[in-house]
Amino acid sequence: MKALKNLISIFLIGLIFGGCAYNWIVEEQAIDPGDPNAPEVSFSTQIVPIFTSKCITCHTTGSQTPDLTPANAYNSLNSSRYVNTSNPESSLIYTKPLSSHSQTYSTAEAALVLTWITQGAQNN
Repeated sequence: MKALKNLISIFLIGLIFGGCAYNWIVEEQAIDPGDPNAPEVSFSTQIVPIFTSKCITCHTTGSQTPDLTPANAYNSLNSSRYVNTSNPESSLIYTKPLSSHSQTYSTAEAALVLTWITQGAQNN
């Protein structure tokens, strides 16, 4: 009888803890680049950290172009070669990390970069 109580107790405890759902991974919230009411994307606080975490291992001063270090990123990108505000989806700084590149943007990062370009690629 005691063994049966222990077995039932273990089974009930297993049901209780097994029924709990823990979402430890927070899903990324991607901004909609086509939303005209999207909040303004800041180059210095939102775009540069993406470059810092993903790009500056290769794209540093005196290395591979463009130089994406925080001090030089905007000036390096300020050309029609990397940023195309009239057709943001064709901008190299957006398309290259989505395709044949060693580091890729996450969905949220890609949307943020595209939104920044769509909003005029300001140095803000």
